[in-house]
Amino acid sequence: MLVRTCLLVFLPVLIGGCSGPPPSFKEAENLEAQANFEEAAQKFEIVCAEGPASPECQQSGPRAAGALVTAATKAVEKNEFGKAERLLLRALASADEPTAKDIEARLGKEDLTEGVRFEQAAADTDKARAFDTMKALADGTTPAAALAKAWIEKERPGLLVAQAKAACGPEHQGSCIDTFEKLSALPEKPPGFDEAKAAHDAEQKRTEKARAELDRFIGVFMQRGKKDLAFTFCMAEKTAEIEAEFQRIRACEEDIYDDGKSAYERFDARQTEDSLFRRRVAALGDPGVIATYEARRSGAVATGEDPLKALKGAK
Repeated sequence: MLVRTCLLVFLPVLIGGCSGPPPSFKEAENLEAQANFEEAAQKFEIVCAEGPASPECQQSGPRAAGALVTAATKAVEKNEFGKAERLLLRALASADEPTAKDIEARLGKEDLTEGVRFEQAAADTDKARAFDTMKALADGTTPAAALAKAWIEKERPGLLVAQAKAACGPEHQGSCIDTFEKLSALPEKPPGFDEAKAAHDAEQKRTEKARAELDRFIGVFMQRGKKDLAFTFCMAEKTAEIEAEFQRIRACEEDIYDDGKSAYERFDARQTEDSLFRRRVAALGDPGVIATYEARRSGAVATGEDPLKALKGAK
């Protein structure tokens, strides 16, 4: 009777001691052999639930982390950067210390961080904001640079159409003339080009009179520049003839300027001209046009010539 009781007590122990590893552990190893690393990690992660006291339980955490790291590497190779980041973060939960350090290093690599930025920008519904990010990525040397360049090539025509409509419309968001120039330079006209051109033409019509007035201002600045250059030449020419500088100034002013004004009066008149010109320019509301007219004014005053006409003549 005693022998029978002892057998009943120790039989479960003997059976438990002879049982094999948790089924999920072997399944995980098979999946690893088939290069199904993410599925293998899922199996490794439930080993301890099946056999908490088994030797395989102690191995399962690091094995799961290793499988996830390998899966993340494969994801990066396929340009699946967000997925790779998620896999690495998941791997940290079960990684031993050396593997955790490796994972942290991988998470900080520019190839991954720039790739994640690319995916986030590509998913952004604000194409203009995405375009700025893509331009920055395209200037880099990571794998994301080539992806960003391809994105820009694909999306840029449509984005330029939208930007041209916004810039040439009532809100004047950006430069109508600069944006439409970029749009017109495309080898093929994208959908929406005709609408953008209509908005551009309407804006040109709206500012036609204002631009004509500003062109007349440029003529005034050219005359100012020519007279100032002539005055400088006169001062140098009369150096040997007239010793006193104030006498040379008076003589050259009488020879060059025929406005009957003193130097102070002439200065005030020019200040008024400049102020009025800038108010007229600002009213156009187009930063590209404003910059062009400011450059023309500066060039005309400095050289006595209109830089825009000189540029057109050189073409």
